[in-house]
Amino acid sequence: MKLSLFLNGLLEDGNVVVPRTMTVFEPADLEAARVLLSELYDRDCLEMPYEVPEFDKEAALWSASYVYRVCQLILLRDINESEMDGWLKGFDGLQTAGAIYSVDLMLRFLPDLFRLGSGLSPEDPLVSNLRAVAVRWPFSSVGIDKIKVSETDVVWGNASLKYAYIDRIIQRKDMQRLQGEKEKELLKETLGAHQKALWPDLELLLAEDTI
Repeated sequence: MKLSLFLNGLLEDGNVVVPRTMTVFEPADLEAARVLLSELYDRDCLEMPYEVPEFDKEAALWSASYVYRVCQLILLRDINESEMDGWLKGFDGLQTAGAIYSVDLMLRFLPDLFRLGSGLSPEDPLVSNLRAVAVRWPFSSVGIDKIKVSETDVVWGNASLKYAYIDRIIQRKDMQRLQGEKEKELLKETLGAHQKALWPDLELLLAEDTI
């Protein structure tokens, strides 16, 4: 199955089909996938606050390929760890604001991938790879339990990403992301008078966190 067809299914109704054979994507298919991701970026920008980071087509394409390969590898359990690593190479570009947002167009499905792989052992190489990606891309992994994310300085240096990030923390009530004062201060600023309605137990949880 082509990557572009996979993206169409995922974005239209959330239903995807992947082949049980690992094959390299054709150049024309990759270009079609880039067009779809660019169109998704244009639509998604409308929901983002402030000035949105620019589109990084290579970052977006990497994340789409990664999600596709993980879906395959959840099914194909006879592939060894070395071969798996070859199909799940990390993004080798700079982690700019544009890359973080463009990667997120697909990596926002990380929590769903963890659920798909819930039947696998925590020590399974695929689960380990997913956790490593979740750690490296904290903007996309809000809500995933028991991970210690990498630095989020680039996110905090961009107003659009920063406020979208804190919104996700609120939506998913992810207390593990409220480790620093800047997170807690922005959280209080964002919630304002709506704190009790949106996160009733927040004050108690923050108090427990400081004990």
